[in-house]
Amino acid sequence: MRREPAAKQESRPAIRWLANEGLPGRHGAAGPRADDPAPASNAGPLASAASWTFVADGYDESTRPFLETFSRSVLERLHLGPRSDVIDIACGPGTTALLLSPRVRHVACVDFSEGMLRRLRRHIDRAGASNIEPCRADGQALPFAHASFDVGLSMFGLMFFPDRAKGFGELHRVLRPGGEAAVSSWAPAGQSPLLRLVVEALGEPPAESPPAAPGLENPAVLEREMTEAGFMDVRVEPVSHAMTVTDVESFWHGMVRGVAPIALLKHKASPRQWARTEAAAKAHIAGALPELPALLPSVAYLAVGRKP
Repeated sequence: MRREPAAKQESRPAIRWLANEGLPGRHGAAGPRADDPAPASNAGPLASAASWTFVADGYDESTRPFLETFSRSVLERLHLGPRSDVIDIACGPGTTALLLSPRVRHVACVDFSEGMLRRLRRHIDRAGASNIEPCRADGQALPFAHASFDVGLSMFGLMFFPDRAKGFGELHRVLRPGGEAAVSSWAPAGQSPLLRLVVEALGEPPAESPPAAPGLENPAVLEREMTEAGFMDVRVEPVSHAMTVTDVESFWHGMVRGVAPIALLKHKASPRQWARTEAAAKAHIAGALPELPALLPSVAYLAVGRKP
């Protein structure tokens, strides 16, 4: 029998967000607060630069190491060389760019979050990666000339753009003829034990994947939108990597620090609400993982295409 969480009402919006259904902004009748990490539009919090700046430190420390496994998988599928010029759109703290740097000539790293770029600059300094160029910009309006790059990527970024067609179009525009592009998106929560556990811990099991999901979590949509942008030979494949859970406290702490929807849920809740949500979540995780350490896989779709 499924446990009924103590704070189901407070946590349900985050569940919809984690399951790719969106989350309404945290706006009152007087409009958004100046320090509120929710956007002033209907695009959803993950389309807000402030949301990602809010979570940047925790994301870099807790989430980036896991996401690197997917970055390595996509780089295996691209043709890269010492003369390659690459653009990394929605680059975050450099998850993919830092892996690219030793292999290519130049990496332009675009992100709209100053907090993420601050973390990236810190990594650049530590690594001495002089061929990485941070650039604060909107991935839907890139500040680069046509045909500037050999390879373009957006790892778990373009999936959140308010206008994905613009994002795909800009990615296509800045690539040279014959250039390769790679875009990734998470699969629905029901297909990923890691994401499913987190969603259930927050109060409600995710529905099974619908036959035609509206976003890039549907591989058919991902392939179609990339093709409509002008890419050819588009291929989409699922890739799975697992996170190791050694203890519940560390796992949950990493989720709260590094997963934007959960960090913003905590920010939004009162201390009393959050205490109930957190206690219920940790109890659920402990019950779901009676034997530790445990491996929790997560599935993503990787799409690779070519500009004619």
